[in-house]
Amino acid sequence: MKKAFEILFIILLTMTSCSAVKQEKEISSTTTTESNSDSKTFTSQSALSAIALNDRDSEVRMSAVEKLTIQSTLSKVALNDSDSKVRKLAVGKLTIQSTLSTVALNDKESKVRKSAIEKLTIQSTLSKVALNDSDSQNRKLAVSKLTIQSTLSTVALNDKDNEVRKSAIEKLTIQSTLSKVALNDSDSQNRKLAVSKLTIQSTLSTVALNDKDNEVRKSAIEKLTIQSTLSKVALNDSDSQNRKLAVSKLTIQSTLSTVALNDKDNDVRKLALKRLN
Repeated sequence: MKKAFEILFIILLTMTSCSAVKQEKEISSTTTTESNSDSKTFTSQSALSAIALNDRDSEVRMSAVEKLTIQSTLSKVALNDSDSKVRKLAVGKLTIQSTLSTVALNDKESKVRKSAIEKLTIQSTLSKVALNDSDSQNRKLAVSKLTIQSTLSTVALNDKDNEVRKSAIEKLTIQSTLSKVALNDSDSQNRKLAVSKLTIQSTLSTVALNDKDNEVRKSAIEKLTIQSTLSKVALNDSDSQNRKLAVSKLTIQSTLSTVALNDKDNDVRKLALKRLN
């Protein structure tokens, strides 16, 4: 009986040992497969890098760049490739902000610069682009990503393109700059936009009395609280709707009386009469 137990024990021990050996082989096989896979990936990316940097055919380089993930190689391609399409493709896959900055500031093709600007987060570079890029669409794009108020002020006051100035005005909070824009911008829509963000009553008064565009004056009148200016508008504005708007905010009884007696528009006279005490 004792001998039978010894034989059974040996059999069980042998089976356990075989199972362990099998598991070790499986683990070893899996590790080898993963290692080979990583090695192949590394080798593949190295080959793609060499092709992307050195092949004479731009289409071949582009195909290589499409599959590349190595940022250092993509950076070199974005900075140095002779074909703008290849550079643009590389830029689209880049995350290195320093390279994107260099491309945004220096690439000779506006479309390549645009691709870099779209991915930029560095405010100092966006500021330089907004101030200096030769392409108005690139300047506008940079402005849309800017938070530096001093740069936005400069662009709002000096950019030669109406739409670029508008983009800057939309993001401006500096009242002194908004005041200058409201008084001096050559585009009426930009002046109106600046007025909509103004709180300086003295500037609003000047605009309400002097701007050549009815809609710009109206925007200023809507925000005015200075009764003396509202009185002048009610008496003198060439647009009946602006006079009516001024009358609706007036409390000066003498002006309301004059308007009620003399304004050439029936609706303006009726409103003035209604507001008389």
